[in-house]
Amino acid sequence: MKYSIIIPYRDREDNLKILLPRLQEVFAGKQYEIIISEQNNNDNFQISCVQNVGYEKSKGDIVIFHQVDYVPSDDVSYEVDDIPVLPARVGIFLDKDNKSPREYSDIPAGYRKWSNEIDSRFYGGVICMKREHFEIINGFNPKYRGWGNEDEDLRERFVWANIPVKRNEHGTFYCLYHEDNGDMNKKNDEGRKDFFDGKKYYIENAFKERHIGFTNLKSDVEEYDVGIENVKWIKSNNYRIIE
Repeated sequence: MKYSIIIPYRDREDNLKILLPRLQEVFAGKQYEIIISEQNNNDNFQISCVQNVGYEKSKGDIVIFHQVDYVPSDDVSYEVDDIPVLPARVGIFLDKDNKSPREYSDIPAGYRKWSNEIDSRFYGGVICMKREHFEIINGFNPKYRGWGNEDEDLRERFVWANIPVKRNEHGTFYCLYHEDNGDMNKKNDEGRKDFFDGKKYYIENAFKERHIGFTNLKSDVEEYDVGIENVKWIKSNNYRIIE
């Protein structure tokens, strides 16, 4: 098994229906598995926990964390040599039809220049690495609740571990439509609280707790047979951190 593509997931069926066949097309003829790692409770999405759980169920030599709303074009490479890779150089935000580009003014402000080039410090979306890279940094910090900040923490973990990360020179992804698309104004009160609490934690505690990661996370996990070759679906909840 060479590639494990881990898709953190909850309530994005329309996006998954577009991404899944595209990934099967891209990886056809290669050794791969696609793991749909779903958070199976009503709490705000905890992407760090969901990705850590997906990793523990993976077998690939190369691990790809792939958010469900990022669809690769033909110029994307997921190959990894000696260091982790950010395969996305350009991000094209799509409108509600997921076919036409989104109006510039409707794209959240922090993402409007992505059609030219993605911010070099952005480590979310899609990242590829060898298993040993993930093990060295102990994966994602599960103390982040909700969505956001975990990708900044990941970036710093590679810095602390002295592991360089490169961004490919080419790689266009289509960013599928969903209601918030990173827009803080469209998140509910609890979602905004999780984000700003996470930002505070990142500033005050991330360096001190860089050792906390996937080995400290416990959860209840169930695996489902979806009847699709090379695809498995896992559902997790009841996340606990053991220090």
